[in-house]
Amino acid sequence: MAHKTRKRLTKTELKKDPINEALMKGMYYLQDHLKQLIAVGVGILVAILVIQSISSNSAQQANRSMAEYYLASQLYTMGVSNIINYGDFDSGVGQLQAAQQMARNVYRNYPGRIAGKRALILSAKVSIMFGMNSEVVSELQEFLASDPEKELKQAARIHLAIALENRGGTTDYEAAREIYNDILASTEEDSHLAFEAYSGLSRIMYQRNELEGSLENLERAMAIATDTTDFMEYQLTRLELSMN
Repeated sequence: MAHKTRKRLTKTELKKDPINEALMKGMYYLQDHLKQLIAVGVGILVAILVIQSISSNSAQQANRSMAEYYLASQLYTMGVSNIINYGDFDSGVGQLQAAQQMARNVYRNYPGRIAGKRALILSAKVSIMFGMNSEVVSELQEFLASDPEKELKQAARIHLAIALENRGGTTDYEAAREIYNDILASTEEDSHLAFEAYSGLSRIMYQRNELEGSLENLERAMAIATDTTDFMEYQLTRLELSMN
């Protein structure tokens, strides 16, 4: 059977061809809205690049903040070790000061990140060693007002109680005692936090001449942590710094 050639459309018929009309309308639309379409396309591209940049910067900031916090914590560990284990007071103090400054910078630069918040706790720990108790109280009270994660909240409360205890004002002892008791009511009995809280209560009761209560809480603390090396090193460092 012979193949029939499709009849060519006349100009009049071409004008009425629905496919052609649709194509022509599309061309006219592109011509009329070309600038808007280009602008929208560029806007979408920029948005994609910004999101990618933010994601990349976010990952970089997370890594950088954690690295800086880790360095500050290593300086802290070396400082304590130099003072207690090697008797190198000058080097130890210098390392603790460097750790404190670096930790403060990490928190200042990354206050919303976990590493930044942990750095604040580390800074408070060193500041307590240097007797900066009122400053620690103010910083940790402000930090706790931001309602941090439970783990960080408990760590901040422990150090706040220690700073209040050391400051020893009219209401400081009672405020510290209340914090320690609240921590014991909200943490596991055999946890390190419980050890810290019982130890704090023992110290406060000793200061208030409540000797039986002091001994009872000390025994509870010792029952939780038979290996108190880290705690004793911390306490010894505080004493060394206080006497020099």
